[in-house]
Amino acid sequence: MVRRRFSEYVFTPRDVAVISPHLASRLLSEASGAGCLTPLRVKVTLNLGLTYVEGVIEGSSLVVGGLRVSLDDLRQVASSTAVHAVLKGGEVLEPVQLYDDGLRRFYKLRAVGEAGAPTLEINGVHMHRIKDTTPWRDALTKVKALDRLRGARVLDVCTGLGYTAIAALRRGAAEVTSIEVDENVLRIAEVNPWSRDLSRVKIIVGDAAEVIRDLPDEHFTHVIHDPPRFQMAGHLYSTEFYAELFRILKPGGKLFHYVGEPGRKRGHSYVGGVKGRLTKAGFTAIKWDPVAQGFTAVKPRP
Repeated sequence: MVRRRFSEYVFTPRDVAVISPHLASRLLSEASGAGCLTPLRVKVTLNLGLTYVEGVIEGSSLVVGGLRVSLDDLRQVASSTAVHAVLKGGEVLEPVQLYDDGLRRFYKLRAVGEAGAPTLEINGVHMHRIKDTTPWRDALTKVKALDRLRGARVLDVCTGLGYTAIAALRRGAAEVTSIEVDENVLRIAEVNPWSRDLSRVKIIVGDAAEVIRDLPDEHFTHVIHDPPRFQMAGHLYSTEFYAELFRILKPGGKLFHYVGEPGRKRGHSYVGGVKGRLTKAGFTAIKWDPVAQGFTAVKPRP
């Protein structure tokens, strides 16, 4: 078999302050309520809630350390849904988003609150569950479905913003390898404070269906398979791909496969088909996790 070669992505977090629309709205509200006669001390997060510092609203600006952001710029942020990067000492607030002409894709780091991990939006589609949960809690739920990970060797399929890969590391995994087909996603993640620990993850760039063929037999103890919707990446729901996941797992190894509940409101779903294809690939103990909205499955021991 001809072995393919895929590049490893060197993830480099950007040391840049970011502001969410929710934070901008709160600060503007506090400034409006207090008037502008005296400086107003305010609580500010420049990393989406990971830490808070004290800032001051004086005159028509917010001052935090060496940053000075005009209230007019905060109004523009508040009217958006995107996380904004604070550049040039506060002179420029730029939405964390980009458009790829070749792929015809629009990417946006979308805030879901003042504090907390944002979601990634591609062409208007959220890459995380945000209804009745948060992107970070969603990732933790998926990883917890695999039970204990201390000392584990984990394959994370479809990196995205890296939340499941990072959660696996924090739950004790010794090694995490992640596959991401779209470098634009990783560039967005480099600006996201909640993605910084991706620097500890080995990231391989390429289509997971091709990359996985180069991975060694029975190398991983656990797999987190968190693909986009079936309509966006149907080949990652195929029997052939599941057979590759089975091959690279050690006997006794465990898979979590996020599926979601597509089609439920229209009265049809492909969840049953996923279970059937996992069975055909050789997996056993296939169970639906209603909280994580996916299947756990095991590669049986000989």
